[in-house]
Amino acid sequence: MCRGRLTLLVVLAAVALAAPAAARTAPFLPRNLLSTPDTSIVIEVSTNHIEYSGEYVNVSWSGVASPAATDMLAMYLADKDPTTSLPMKYIWTSLSESAGAPGSGSYSFQVYNYYEPIKFLFLRGGFSNKSLVAESEPVTAGNPQQPTQIKLAFTEDPSEMRVTWLTQFEGAPFVRYGLAEDELDAQVPANVTTYTAADLCGAPANSTGWKAPGTINSGVMADLEPNTRYYYVVGDEAANTTSTVSSFISAPGPDDTVKLLAFADVGQYNEDGTKGFGYWYDTYGLFDEVYAIGTLQYTALQAVLVTLSQQADQDGTILVYPALIEEASTGEYHSAWHNGDVSYARGMAWQWDTFGHLMEPLSSRVPTMYSPGNHEYDWPTAHDSQFAEAIDSGGECGVPYKMRAPMPTVSSDDLFYSIDHGPIHFLQLNTEARFDEDSEQYKFVVRDLFTVDRSKTPWVVVGFHRMMYTDAFDGVSEASAQRVAAEMRDVFEAMFVYFGVDMTWQGHNHVYQRTCPVFNNTCVGYDKEGVARGPIHVTMGHAGFMLSPSYQPVEAAAFADTPELAFFGYCRAEVNRTHFNLQMLDALNQTVRDEIRLYKPLGWELDVNATQALISDTPGAPFTDNPTNAGFKYIISTIFPKLLLSDIVGALSIIGQGTPIYAKLNAHPSRPISAEFMTQTAQSVIDFVTPLVNATNLQEIAGAALPMSAEAIMESFDWVASAWKGRIAELVGAQDYAEA
Repeated sequence: MCRGRLTLLVVLAAVALAAPAAARTAPFLPRNLLSTPDTSIVIEVSTNHIEYSGEYVNVSWSGVASPAATDMLAMYLADKDPTTSLPMKYIWTSLSESAGAPGSGSYSFQVYNYYEPIKFLFLRGGFSNKSLVAESEPVTAGNPQQPTQIKLAFTEDPSEMRVTWLTQFEGAPFVRYGLAEDELDAQVPANVTTYTAADLCGAPANSTGWKAPGTINSGVMADLEPNTRYYYVVGDEAANTTSTVSSFISAPGPDDTVKLLAFADVGQYNEDGTKGFGYWYDTYGLFDEVYAIGTLQYTALQAVLVTLSQQADQDGTILVYPALIEEASTGEYHSAWHNGDVSYARGMAWQWDTFGHLMEPLSSRVPTMYSPGNHEYDWPTAHDSQFAEAIDSGGECGVPYKMRAPMPTVSSDDLFYSIDHGPIHFLQLNTEARFDEDSEQYKFVVRDLFTVDRSKTPWVVVGFHRMMYTDAFDGVSEASAQRVAAEMRDVFEAMFVYFGVDMTWQGHNHVYQRTCPVFNNTCVGYDKEGVARGPIHVTMGHAGFMLSPSYQPVEAAAFADTPELAFFGYCRAEVNRTHFNLQMLDALNQTVRDEIRLYKPLGWELDVNATQALISDTPGAPFTDNPTNAGFKYIISTIFPKLLLSDIVGALSIIGQGTPIYAKLNAHPSRPISAEFMTQTAQSVIDFVTPLVNATNLQEIAGAALPMSAEAIMESFDWVASAWKGRIAELVGAQDYAEA
């Protein structure tokens, strides 16, 4: 590339990027919204009172002069000043399929019982200086005491079952239950609580994303017979309201066969096809807010997110929720286990409400047990935080998580616990809090594993969010996948082998992966009776959020001859005293894609002499050298957009109208993105960048100081690109996964 052409491209790129660069320093904050009423624009709603949570409200608009691609219809809390709060969800009106005459149209919004009135605002202009021109009348809930977001969970006592739900006010809540739908003979009162913005740790959770949760009601059904179906309702005697009758299976006994579901990193989505607002826009640029869907700039920036596997969209939830609900409807399951990154609200309180409503068909029938993830917990001032600089919770620091779904944790701050569940002992940890040998969590783990009665629970499963073993290439920052995995192995691996832990279940990396029975990155196989000699570590973070097929160019020895699959799905298990069968299913068609079968003879006993010998005699295999991937991210997120916006012909050939990438990234209202699509997009981006960038001209293309040496950037870029273009493509292509 000649110097003159390169200089021209840099100038054009600077001009093209000037507007979004300014906007990124000022995400949708109060100073960016101006009230400029336009009386010619009218917004009408089909009803001012919803009769049930989840009702659809048709919202129409008219009188918009010179409609623009950045015109927006957004839902807000009615009692909040829109200049000091964020939109709950929104659409670009130019894309409405119900658009009528120019400047008019309608859209059906799904409205939950938020226990606060909402309203709809018509906003014009880019998000960097959005103008409020019209608003609707408020919409309220006709039944403020309607129980919503009902969820079941075990307590530390297997003869009990906790049920938690929301209402607007503190009334006289109760739980009524019995052995038949028409024989709800037992009744217990429920406790009430809530939390306030002052209980949270930072913004946006305690500021622009704040919404009061309403009243949190929680009651405990007691004296339950094991492995028995019970029916129940919750309600408020003062308001004379009850839920519909639902049922569950009580905690199984040690000799029972247990059926359960397991998953992680689910999140939520808007069933009405609207878009949600998320805190990550502060970090990754105001992608939707600067440019409307359909523009070249929007497509380029979304391509960056896809290539980096960043968390911009919860594409798989539209597939996973129906599959999980179908499983729950069979009535066969004793429990579900969700290991972190639960709602992905990250400071947007109403997204917890969305999650609660989406989960209710599962959580009201199947007791659902949680462990916190980084997007529920991480904040510098979170209790006993492991990651001092992490802000992944958007200021929530675990408060909504623990209040909305109470678990049998050791304390209100220490969010780890254990329970016996049939023939399984579950130990649920918080990898976002300290787990070093001086921590309370570590001491709890030692005490717990030491006291497990293996004659009662021959199987031990440890659940947490981050991975002990991972094939992810992210390994530089304090909270990066490889660094945390190494720390967890240093602290826990020998202990887990010594005490005969059978499996660990985790998420965080948005794929499905599992190791062989492993210690010290060495496959240790099975003993002469067929019992695994080490734990199998299962990553099941493929349940909703954008997939992360971030494999290293060379896999770790622990993953040899085991499947590594990148598509949306979940796991289910059937377990008795001698067999533990875990299946991973593709959520698109509920096909079994992987299965683990573990065996223990009846009467099996843990031999700690054998496990100690295994620890002493296993030398270990080296892990892949993992250079920084920061250079790759810098080229993709900074250099690639400049090249595209300065080379329009090249941009159109890659992400212009008519290309598969454009069609998928601009899909509306939902767009489940598969690993194949991510790989194809990444390869297109890399193919575009590679011939135009080298260590000599990188500085000129950047037009600014480089974050590291050009040579280091290129080494990093080449290392990650080799994974995308080689091993990842091979792994993903072998899956034969149909696009949704």
